[in-house]
Amino acid sequence: MPIEVERTVFKIGEGGFAITLPKAWIKYNRLKPGDKVLVIADTEIIIRVIKPAREEETSEPKDIAR
Repeated sequence: MPIEVERTVFKIGEGGFAITLPKAWIKYNRLKPGDKVLVIADTEIIIRVIKPAREEETSEPKDIAR
């Protein structure tokens, strides 16, 4: 399900920031409030991947082949 959307970063609380995720993507991945997602970031692209965190995945980031 390729999807590209522009999102706005907004401030929450004293030290946090957030973005919203597309509703279609949330429904497609059957996510609900409180579910975790994995964010892989590097210096070239602020957010490289956001994907549903599954129980079998560890919290250690995986190297992404370019």
